[in-house]
Amino acid sequence: MLEQSFIIALLILAIWYTMQEGEIFGFMQRWSKMKIAPALFDCNVCMTPYYGSVLYVLIYGINWQWPVVVLSAMGINAAVNKLSPDKQ
Repeated sequence: MLEQSFIIALLILAIWYTMQEGEIFGFMQRWSKMKIAPALFDCNVCMTPYYGSVLYVLIYGINWQWPVVVLSAMGINAAVNKLSPDKQ
């Protein structure tokens, strides 16, 4: 399960990075000024339950481990955020 969590976390980080300003899907942040934007584009931890669930089902199928893996991937992404330097 830990291996699956790391895979999902890294996939979410990759998706999140492509949506940053200046990247290939950076235009999506300019389009969306809704309150749901952090869960879709801005916050890799907030993106994990949505994108992570879809990715988990596509890669591993539906089983009882899904919520544990997605929650663990959220924790991994939170740790990555705490360890990375501020971009300001």
